[in-house]
Amino acid sequence: MNRRGLLGTIPVLIGLVVLVVVQTKGIASVPPLGATLDPATGALNIGSRAKLPRSVTIPIAHMPGTVTVSYSAQGIPDLHATNQSALWFAMGYLEARNRLFEMDLIRREAAGELSAVLGPSYLTSDLFELRLGLMRTAKANFAALPATDRKVLAIFSNGVNAARSYDISHHQLPVEFRLLNYTPAPWTPTDSMLVQGYLTQTLDYSQNPVDYSILVGHLGYQRTMDLFPVIAKNPQSPYDLGPYHSQHHIPIDPSTTVSPGLLASLQAIAQASTKLPDTAIHSFSNSNNWAISGSKSSTGNAIVAGDPHLNQTLPAVWYWVNAHAPGISFAGVTVPGLPIILIGRNHSIAWSETDVENQSTFFYQETTSKAHPGDYLLHGAWVPFGHITYTVKVKGQPAQHLVIDTTANGPIISVHGVKVAVYWLGAQVSTDFASLMGVLHASNWTQFKAALSSWRAPSQNFVFGDRHGNIGLISAGYYPILSARDPWLVMNGNSGDRIIGSIPYREIPQSYDPKSGFVFSANQRPVAANYPYYLGTSFNFFSNGYRADEIHAVLSTTSKITPTDVAHLQNSVTDYLATQLVPWLVRQFNGVHEPPAVAAALHTLSHWNARMGASSTAASIWWTFLGDEIHDTFGPWFARYRVPQPAGSSLVVNQLNAPLVEDLQYMDLSQPSSPFFTPPGNAHKVTAGTVAREALGQAIATLTHKFGSNQQSWRWDRLHFREFPSLSGAAGLSYGPRGSSGDAWTVDAADGDLLSEAGPSWRMIVAFGDRGYAIYPGGQSENPLSPWYENQIPDWFSGRYLPFGLGALPGIATWTLEPRS
Repeated sequence: MNRRGLLGTIPVLIGLVVLVVVQTKGIASVPPLGATLDPATGALNIGSRAKLPRSVTIPIAHMPGTVTVSYSAQGIPDLHATNQSALWFAMGYLEARNRLFEMDLIRREAAGELSAVLGPSYLTSDLFELRLGLMRTAKANFAALPATDRKVLAIFSNGVNAARSYDISHHQLPVEFRLLNYTPAPWTPTDSMLVQGYLTQTLDYSQNPVDYSILVGHLGYQRTMDLFPVIAKNPQSPYDLGPYHSQHHIPIDPSTTVSPGLLASLQAIAQASTKLPDTAIHSFSNSNNWAISGSKSSTGNAIVAGDPHLNQTLPAVWYWVNAHAPGISFAGVTVPGLPIILIGRNHSIAWSETDVENQSTFFYQETTSKAHPGDYLLHGAWVPFGHITYTVKVKGQPAQHLVIDTTANGPIISVHGVKVAVYWLGAQVSTDFASLMGVLHASNWTQFKAALSSWRAPSQNFVFGDRHGNIGLISAGYYPILSARDPWLVMNGNSGDRIIGSIPYREIPQSYDPKSGFVFSANQRPVAANYPYYLGTSFNFFSNGYRADEIHAVLSTTSKITPTDVAHLQNSVTDYLATQLVPWLVRQFNGVHEPPAVAAALHTLSHWNARMGASSTAASIWWTFLGDEIHDTFGPWFARYRVPQPAGSSLVVNQLNAPLVEDLQYMDLSQPSSPFFTPPGNAHKVTAGTVAREALGQAIATLTHKFGSNQQSWRWDRLHFREFPSLSGAAGLSYGPRGSSGDAWTVDAADGDLLSEAGPSWRMIVAFGDRGYAIYPGGQSENPLSPWYENQIPDWFSGRYLPFGLGALPGIATWTLEPRS
């Protein structure tokens, strides 16, 4: 997917924001914008909202206590509350004062209500979300929470609404609301559950069975499984090596076929998905984390590191906060709309999260018949579809009426043709919020692990470290056990292909205080090939393991690791795959007379340290070569069998197709005569060396055409960029594009191709007994005139950190929030 922005490509029809910024800064010749620019009530009031907070006392009706908020120079609040209720209220108040528009966009996307304010171009997104049912799940999840947690969310909502009321009464609502001509609705606890559901969908919902079945329909079953196997062919770096105790295997059915009718329906689903916001479907791997025990660290205490890789936007996905109340203290990041941190630390422990391999989305072909209208076949009997009806408001157009057919296997997700239902684990009723509250209060591994025992979705690798030097990692989540053959394909809704249980919590991937002295995850397969349960496949949107390989290589060979070592590793731009394939590539030219341009490129590559540095010429040659070799190897097969490749989908043949990259590594190094190197229909056998030599020549020609024949000018930062787009969609409010180091497979990930808009969205280092450090690419405020709008990006780009911990940063202003008498 094209990952443009936190909510996808949400150019929220507010190009006028740029004009507002220009006008506010006093530049002339801006056309009159009427009431929008009224200095008291209109968009110009954006300037007053951008001012640094003064030391003030703010009386708030119905506030359940007093909270003192000390702001650092970076806009990071440190909260001290007289009681926990006051703390939750203040969290809502501060998030809304800084991120209300972002919060409203998130809940609208999740609820299927974007087109009501953004117009008909977002109707596709709304219809998809209504079918998936995040609002239905949000209501059920809130109802399932313990009463104490429901109370926390209610108090938080009161705080959000107090800030909303303040902004409305003082004409200080974010300018986007004025430009779009609507007032945000009051916040409810269900809205916080929608934010939780939005995160779950972003990290957990995939359409890989759709893509797999499309591949089978075109390539056939055996060829598809050769290219996209359950277990990747290249070496992996799992963190849980066993021993494993249970035995449970899914049978394989090589006779599987895909009918023309189903294939057409699935291709329509895949094509429609390209019109959705990029956050709707998980299509890239996320995040690194690791922990180092006291025995292996230079401090004698545990060190915990985390850097979740998400869309990098302005404002950022995260909101940084330090908070204290009787019985609780924490520091870390939350997502605006939630009252507690997701990643961070308390007095005793620290934690971070990454995505883990666990297939969480299953698709079913439903059997229908003209002889049984309105029915579908289930276990041999005709049963009626269920129906859910919605009225969808569309700005500037009549409302749309949507009727969703539902089955025992989930809602119908197909847009036409054969009916296909989706069963998504994220739609299950869960109490994940309560699990996070338990983590927040945990003081040791036993309590931490117990809190996560009820965690369901998204499945996450939770890394752990405590102040006593202990470390751990557990891949918490609901892991289904299926009776199905090939659950990675679209299954038969009438058959017995069902979830029949789940992997016991004691047998999910986990490790505590291993002899190595470290644990780590980077979206690699967490277990060895002999793990007895099915988790997913190499095509299940998980990483090819190169970040994990590099992390493992560094941690295993470094003794007495320091916080500085950890920072260097988080910012590492070493491409592990290049360390494996570039020496092999150079050897393919031994004894071959090369043209001068090729000889120069080979000389550069042979002296390269595999770092994707901004000034590196070798980095440009390597990445361009890799794309050409992948395309030259697999492209003819996809073309011969007419595999569709919708732009941005997982079916595209390029460097970002993780299974194909793994295949290429294995074939180059271990199977150079693989039949896949010979294009179909070619009478002459082709080997890996031939393809590689031709691909390098193509890469040199491409770079020469783009930058000229002087190879010193082929700097990576002239080819590769990072950008931090504004949620407004206005280019003038974005950061970049800026030439950058890194690539999709480096630890400092630049997710995407030559223009990256996703990557480390928060870097955190907790060194117990020492200082902590953190940074994220953005700022605390969504107001583009605020000094806290993008102020942390330069430090993030340069690999610098801010102090992080439970202690307050030096304050520049203080707010006192207190009950109104």
